[in-house]
Amino acid sequence: MRRAAAETLLWWGVLMALNTVLISTVSTLEAAVGAGLALLGAAGARAMRRAADASPGGLGRLGPALWAWPWTLLADTGRLAAVVLRPGRRGGGFREIELPAGTGPAWAGALLSATPGAYVVDVRPAARPDGPRRMTVHALTDDAGALERALTGGGRP
Repeated sequence: MRRAAAETLLWWGVLMALNTVLISTVSTLEAAVGAGLALLGAAGARAMRRAADASPGGLGRLGPALWAWPWTLLADTGRLAAVVLRPGRRGGGFREIELPAGTGPAWAGALLSATPGAYVVDVRPAARPDGPRRMTVHALTDDAGALERALTGGGRP
């Protein structure tokens, strides 16, 4: 019961933070309505996570990935601007990356998809429980960014 309350509170906090950031002026009424809707969303998010039996997975490679994320965000924003300014320049597309065993595909996919340079399209189950996971990503460029290298340990399959 304590774990359920903590998870719901965590979801509520994330949703309230998003609500507060996305509205221009915070009035008492908007905060109250946002808090109520965030609680409803938190209950729904917890129910969906339980129904899907989802978990974030192992924390392997989390430190290097968190370190690389802001730099990748900046670099990918520059790459995106270059592609927009020069539309004839093509690159990127779909490719496979392999997450080492112990790296959670849920958080890794969310972190990679939170950059303008790539998003995760598919995650396949590991061949064995302690084995690596393969992810299909759509990337803006052909080369792997710092975040992708941090997640994969430096290489591609």
